[in-house]
Amino acid sequence: MSALLAVEGLCVRFAAREGRMVHAVEGVSFSIPSGGALGLVGESGSGKSTTARAIAGLQAPSEGRVLLDGEPFGRQSARSARARVQLVFQDAQGSLDPRRPVGWSVEEPLALQGSGTAKTRRARAFAALDACGLDPKLSLRYPHELSGGQRQRVAIARALVCEPQLVILDEPTSALDVSVRAQIVNLLCDLRQRFGLAYLFVSHDLAVVRRVCEEVAVMYLGRIVERAPRSELFASPRHPYTQALLAAVPEIGRDLALAPLALDPASPLAPPSGCAFHPRCPRRSEVPAQRCSLELPILQTHGDAALSCHLAAGAVPRAHPAAPGSGASRG
Repeated sequence: MSALLAVEGLCVRFAAREGRMVHAVEGVSFSIPSGGALGLVGESGSGKSTTARAIAGLQAPSEGRVLLDGEPFGRQSARSARARVQLVFQDAQGSLDPRRPVGWSVEEPLALQGSGTAKTRRARAFAALDACGLDPKLSLRYPHELSGGQRQRVAIARALVCEPQLVILDEPTSALDVSVRAQIVNLLCDLRQRFGLAYLFVSHDLAVVRRVCEEVAVMYLGRIVERAPRSELFASPRHPYTQALLAAVPEIGRDLALAPLALDPASPLAPPSGCAFHPRCPRRSEVPAQRCSLELPILQTHGDAALSCHLAAGAVPRAHPAAPGSGASRG
């Protein structure tokens, strides 16, 4: 299946004080086919949201490129091309104009494109709200008059109104309570099937990613350390960081495979030498000659999966006791 989205060697770096650089994203590559869904997971600060913003054209890459249907994509792309990729933010309250009714926010992308007449734009906005389970009459209300779940549905409707091919969802459920979160996840699954959407789903909630996505990429300190089909990654994670993330998901009656991770992640301003995960890795002693602290592992393909770990050569993956059924993990 040909790739709708292809990310090749994406790097995002920011200038910091004293001439130092923040390496927020380094050498990230992956692809998503039409109608596919990739989950991007990792602790806070791992580079997930920066990757999403760079793909959406909101952040200029330092290196690498983003291709949509084989054509370069970014902030310089034509409006018609940019409309094919839409972004849903974590904070729906902050992404909606508090001075305007929410119906105006849903219509706004169409107005910016100069699409149709005011009447047809209003009709499309009503249809998008209805598809997201909202009464179009709510279009006259202001964001503060809606619940958190309703505001997130409005944000999703605003993305849908442009009839995109790819929707980037940046932690779309993290600010919601458990019952509303389940409703939004079900809505996203239904919309994807109904409209043939492709998703890049950024989240730290492994249970939600398992429900929505067929493939998962795990990021640590700006790099992808493991990528695999959903069933393979949750059943038999290979990278020690992925193993630790899954072990940290609370689940009643489950025997944890690993102890919680020690220490906090290193700063992108001063990443460790070698493998960035090695100061926290519980399995680094299995690799001889301090290789983990000296040599950066390369992301290597193994069948349908990819792994960036010195344990990959001859290492037997550790079977995980069970895939997470609920909860979130930040490590």
